[in-house]
Amino acid sequence: MNPKSANALSWTAAILVILGLSLTSPSGTFALLILAAICAAVPAIFASKRPRVFSIVLLLAAVALTANFYPAFKRDQDTYAKQVKERAAKNQATSGNKQ
Repeated sequence: MNPKSANALSWTAAILVILGLSLTSPSGTFALLILAAICAAVPAIFASKRPRVFSIVLLLAAVALTANFYPAFKRDQDTYAKQVKERAAKNQATSGNKQ
C-alpha cells in the first residue's frame, strides 16, 4: 500500500473519531465511528509498520467506542421509529376523515 494513502486513511480515521465524539447525536456518533473503523481497517491490514500500528490503535479505539455508543444509538433509533409510526397513524386517521 502506498505510504501516503495509508497515512491519509489513518489521519482520516483519527479525525472521524474526534468528530464522532464531539457530536451530541447518538446516530451521528455511531455512523462516524463506523466510518472511522472502516478507514482504519484498510491501513491496519495493508500498510507498513508505523502506519499499521497507528491504524490498529485507531481501529481498536473506534470499535470499543462504537460498542460503547451502541445502546444509545439503539434507543435513539427505537424512539425515532416509534415517532414515525405514531405520526403515520395520526396522518392516516386524519386523511381517512376527509374522504
